[in-house]
Amino acid sequence: MSRFKPGDFVACYLTNNEVVDGLLQWGIVLQVSDTVDDILVLDNAGNSNWYPSHRWTDLRTENVEIILDNDMILA
Repeated sequence: MSRFKPGDFVACYLTNNEVVDGLLQWGIVLQVSDTVDDILVLDNAGNSNWYPSHRWTDLRTENVEIILDNDMILA
């Protein structure tokens, strides 16, 4: 059974020897495949792809402060 469920907010970090260097991608889990332990993620670029679940970190379980800067034009 996967540690993720649909709706989880996840992040993929660029790491070097177990030290977090920076945030690579973030997204929301759309679907979970327990058979191959993959998750379907809608990422910050708007793409949805299947990834191995070990590549992602569940942000609900992390004590991480994240600041997202969004520049938006509202119509």
